[in-house]
Amino acid sequence: MKLEEIMVRSVKTVHIDDNLKNVAVIICTNHVSGVPVVDDEGKVVGIISEKDVIKAMYPDYAELHDDPVRSRNFEDMEERYESLLVRKVADIMSPNVLSITSDAPILKAASIMILKKIRRLPIVDQGKLVGIVSQGDIHQAIFKKKLLE
Repeated sequence: MKLEEIMVRSVKTVHIDDNLKNVAVIICTNHVSGVPVVDDEGKVVGIISEKDVIKAMYPDYAELHDDPVRSRNFEDMEERYESLLVRKVADIMSPNVLSITSDAPILKAASIMILKKIRRLPIVDQGKLVGIVSQGDIHQAIFKKKLLE
């Protein structure tokens, strides 16, 4: 089975200059865990996930060094969420995005995701975003093909 048979074609994206509030709205209202980040030409330049947003709530090294007790207060960390929402996508996205082409076998995509410990892969043909696939999409496609026939 090829990715073009199972990929999600209507991909929600965010722009590199968007703020994190836009990301949060897209993730929460569309029940996805992450989205590709695109530039002005629509080229995929990164990916941002719930994990990236949550990770940004934790103190950085300087904060840990300056105030080790307060920086480990988890209630204070939770309060950071609101202030994060004005930050730019470019500040916390993962810029080293892996992608795959739509004619690739689905298990090739699965192996990349497992090896790289990622949950989704943008699908790019001739430099253009054409879809996205998640581990769940692959599992469901195999389940339907093998167990529901």
